Amino acid sequence: MNKNPALRSTFLILCMLCLLQTEIKACSGRDTTVFIHQRAVTIHFPDIPVKGCILMLPGWNFSKDKTCQSSTFCEKALKEGFVLICPEMGKSLYASKIYSNTRKDWASYPQLKFITDTLQDYLQRFFHLLNKGERNYIYGISTGARGGALILENTSHIYKCGALLSGDYDQTLDTADNLMKGFYGSYKLFKERWEGTDNPAKNIDRIHVPIYLGYGKNDKVVAPVQSESFMENLGKSKKTAVLSSKENCGHDYAYWGSETDAVLRFFVTMEVSSQKIIQK
Repeated sequence: MNKNPALRSTFLILCMLCLLQTEIKACSGRDTTVFIHQRAVTIHFPDIPVKGCILMLPGWNFSKDKTCQSSTFCEKALKEGFVLICPEMGKSLYASKIYSNTRKDWASYPQLKFITDTLQDYLQRFFHLLNKGERNYIYGISTGARGGALILENTSHIYKCGALLSGDYDQTLDTADNLMKGFYGSYKLFKERWEGTDNPAKNIDRIHVPIYLGYGKNDKVVAPVQSESFMENLGKSKKTAVLSSKENCGHDYAYWGSETDAVLRFFVTMEVSSQKIIQK
């Protein structure tokens, strides 16, 4: 770095102005996109007083903007007063680490620690969002639901509850899954990877907030047994959860959009008993 004191001071002032500009955007209610470690994160702000903040996790290879474009979730959530945080996760499996035999074209995508170690801290410092003890929620679809479960298992005191739709929570239920094999290697050779830290069902005791779990009974992408068994494990662990299953619904935005009102209502009221499991 240039050792000229005047130039260094000017540089620091410009950096501070950039940070202030970012905070002004946050306070003004305007949407903004920031790049964190070269990853785009779009933040949508409501036009009314803020009720809470939702971290939105996309499915595998889904754009961060797809939920807003293909369903009414964002429109309705903003009208309710929620700030929406939409990170670009690409082909992420929300894994805790990259392995030597992980497919090279997948290894560059952000994983679990991008959320838990980088994004959360960045938003707390520069946007005053996702602060501990505030009304923060997770909304994940497909692989993003798996990610939501893993984030809740590896984060404490930030999120009040989570909505997880059409997720895969126990990869050992399908050891032929090409996504899991491409990331962790074969189950036969790397059993500990499949059953360890990155298996939400095996670490369910680390979830300490209410969960809204949903799936379509006609899902041909992720087997319904993933949600059913996860709900069963939540019950065995005496966790607070709601299970929603819908007939004639698949693995698509038509189904995920149909859950919007129930999910937002769950976020607002959390009308579940902390002592028992409620099934719809």
